[in-house]
Amino acid sequence: MPTILYTVRATCPDLQTRGRYLAWLSPNHIMEVIKGGAAGARIILPLPDDRSGQTPAGQQAGTARPTPTDAAPAICETHYTFPSRKAFDDYVRLHAPALRADGLKHFPPDSGITFTRQVAEIAAEL
Repeated sequence: MPTILYTVRATCPDLQTRGRYLAWLSPNHIMEVIKGGAAGARIILPLPDDRSGQTPAGQQAGTARPTPTDAAPAICETHYTFPSRKAFDDYVRLHAPALRADGLKHFPPDSGITFTRQVAEIAAEL
């Protein structure tokens, strides 16, 4: 059975809000998701200059160095792995509603955080 990658992307209005979100997220929330069936988790903080080579037209890759500001949106991605689709579906059915409600209690819509979720199958790991 393929491993499932479940990604939750939180876009925070600023670095201070992201800091509060990270303090809530780890370790307690992540440990609850693991208790609910996840095999592991990673927290990813995208850099403002990822040096991936994607740059505005006419600019050499790796030359842009935007400085993060407290007023700029700050992203946090949490990647959870589940050993199977069944394990993920069980998590969504049995555990996710309470964990999502807890997240909304701490970070309601007026906190400025928006969430997106993605479910994917891991095709290969080297």
